[in-house]
Amino acid sequence: MGRLVLIARLALRGLRRHLLPSAILALAVTTACAALALGLTLRDAAGQSYVQIRAATNGPDVIAMPISIGDTALDDLDPLFRLPGIAEHSGPYPVVFPMIKAHGLTVQAVAEGRDTTPDAIDHPQLTQGTWVRPGGAVVERAFALALGVRTGDRLTVAGRTFTVTGIALTAATGPYPHAQWSPQGGGPSASAGLFWLTQADLRGLATPELPLSYTAHLKLTDPQDARAFAASPAVKAIEVNVRTWQFLTDDAVGLRTVHDAITVGSWLLVALALAGASSLVAGRMAEQTRRVGLFKAAGATPGLVAAALLAEHLALALVSGAAGLGLGCLLAPVLSDPGGGLPDTGLLDTGPATPSAGTVAAVAITALAIAAGAAIGPAWRAAHTTTAHALADPARAPRPHSALTGAAGWLPIPLMLGLRLAARRPRRALLTAVSTFTVTTGLSAALTFHAQPPFRLDLGASTLPDPPRVLTDHIVQGVIVALIVLAAVNAAATAWNAALDARRPLAVARTLGATPGQVTIGLIAAQLLPALPAAALGAPAGMGLCALLQAGPQAVILPSSAQTVGMIAATLLVLAALTAAPARLGARHPVHKALNSD
Repeated sequence: MGRLVLIARLALRGLRRHLLPSAILALAVTTACAALALGLTLRDAAGQSYVQIRAATNGPDVIAMPISIGDTALDDLDPLFRLPGIAEHSGPYPVVFPMIKAHGLTVQAVAEGRDTTPDAIDHPQLTQGTWVRPGGAVVERAFALALGVRTGDRLTVAGRTFTVTGIALTAATGPYPHAQWSPQGGGPSASAGLFWLTQADLRGLATPELPLSYTAHLKLTDPQDARAFAASPAVKAIEVNVRTWQFLTDDAVGLRTVHDAITVGSWLLVALALAGASSLVAGRMAEQTRRVGLFKAAGATPGLVAAALLAEHLALALVSGAAGLGLGCLLAPVLSDPGGGLPDTGLLDTGPATPSAGTVAAVAITALAIAAGAAIGPAWRAAHTTTAHALADPARAPRPHSALTGAAGWLPIPLMLGLRLAARRPRRALLTAVSTFTVTTGLSAALTFHAQPPFRLDLGASTLPDPPRVLTDHIVQGVIVALIVLAAVNAAATAWNAALDARRPLAVARTLGATPGQVTIGLIAAQLLPALPAAALGAPAGMGLCALLQAGPQAVILPSSAQTVGMIAATLLVLAALTAAPARLGARHPVHKALNSD
C-alpha cells in the first residue's frame, strides 16, 4: 500500500509540474474518446430515443393498413381485430395521401384523421403548440423541420387552408421521410411526411381522385411477440399490410452514413491524439531526466521509476476518457433525434444516452492505449538510465546519419540545417509526418465528400433536404474542426519542443556564421521536410477513403486539382506559421547561454 501511495503522490506532483502539457494531452484524449463514444453509442441512442417516444405516446405494438380503400378497407381490417393475442386497438383512422403546399413548396404527404381528444394508444407527443382542432393541423416534427413550418403557419391541402396548431412526435410510423409505407398513396415518390387533422376535416378532403384509406393501431398481450404475430398465417390471410414496433426501432437506427462519418472521424482523431501524445510525452520525459536520477539516488528501483512515470499519464488518460465518454453520450441523443441535423426551434427533451458495457470498455482501452503507447517507451528508457548519467542530465546525443549529413552539406544553409535537425530526431520527424498525413487525409475526405452533387429527396413537385445527409454534413464539419484544432495544438507543442531541443546545435551553427534568419528557416524546414511527403500521400488517401464509404453505384466525383493543391499548401503554411514563433525565439536566444545550458 505504501508503494502505491508513493506512486500516486509522485504522479500527482508530476502532473502539477507540467500543467500545460497535461492539459494538451487531456484535450487530445478527450476529443478522440468523445468521437469514438459517439460513434459506438449513436445506434443505441437512436433506439433509445424511439423507446422514449414510444413510452411517452403509448405507441402501438402493431400498425395495420389495408391494401384496399374506402369501405372495403374497413371490411378488410375488421377480422384483424378479432385475432387472438390482441389486447386492444385504436382506430381505424381515416387516411389520405394529398399534395400539400407550404412556404412555396408542394410535396407529398400522409394525412391522418384523429379525434380532438388524444387516444389511449398513440397519442402523439406535442413538442410545440396544441393538438388538432377544426381548421387546424399538427405536423410530425421531422416533417415540420424539413418544410420550415412552425405553429401559426399555413398549409394548403387539396385547395383548403389549415393553420398549424402544433408539432408532434409519434411512435406509430417512421419520421419524415418514411411516413408513407403502404401502396395507396399513388404518388411518384415513396418519401412523404405525416400530419394530422380532425376526422371531420380529413373526410372533407376525400374525393374520387383522393380516396380514403384507413390505419389501425394494435396492442398485443405480449408486445415481444409482435414479429411472430405479424408473420402468423392468420395475419397473412388478411388483406392488410402490417408493421411492428421492432421494425420501427430498426428503422430508427438507420443512420449508416452518419455512423460511418463519425467512426472514420474518431479513428483519425485517435491516430492524431496518439501522435501528439507521443511527442508531448517524449518532451516531458526528456525534461525529467534529472528527476529520475534523484529518484534512483534515493533508492527507487527501475520498476518504481517506470510505474511513477506511467501512472501520471494513465491516470490522466482515464479521467480524459471518462470525460470523452460523457461528452459522446450527451451528443448521441441530439444526433439520433428525429429530424437529424435539420435546424430546430426546440430540441427534443432527451437525457444522455446510456452506453453499453462494450462502449465503456472500448473507450477505456482506447484512452489507455493512447497514453501507454506514448509513454511506455520513454518511461522504460528513463527507468533504465544509470543514476550517474541521469543526475548529470547531459544533452541527448543525436543518432548518426552519415549519408544524410553528407548530402546536407551540398544544400543551402537553411535546408542543410533543417535536414540535419530532422535526421537528429527521426522519431519526432515520423510523428510530424503521421500528424500531417492524418490531417490531410481528413481534409481531403471532406473535400471529396462536399464535391458530390447535393442530394435532396423527391417529394413530387418539390424536393426537401434528407435529414441523414444534412446530419452527415454537420458531422464532417465537426470532425474537421476537431482535427484542425487538435493538429494545431500538437504542431505548436511539437515545434516548441523541437526549438528547445535544437537550441544548442543551432547556437553552434550561429557561432560558425549562420544568421538568425537562416536558423529560423532551418527549424521550419526541419518540420516541413517530413510533412511534405505525408501531405502528398494524405490527399489521395482521403479521396480513397471517401470513395470506399460512398454508398451506391454512382462514381465518386473528386475535388479539383486546385482545391487539392490549395489544401496541401494551406496545411504546410499553417505548420510553418506555428513553427515560426518558437523558431524565431530560439534564434534570438543568446549564443553563450545556449552553449552553457547543458
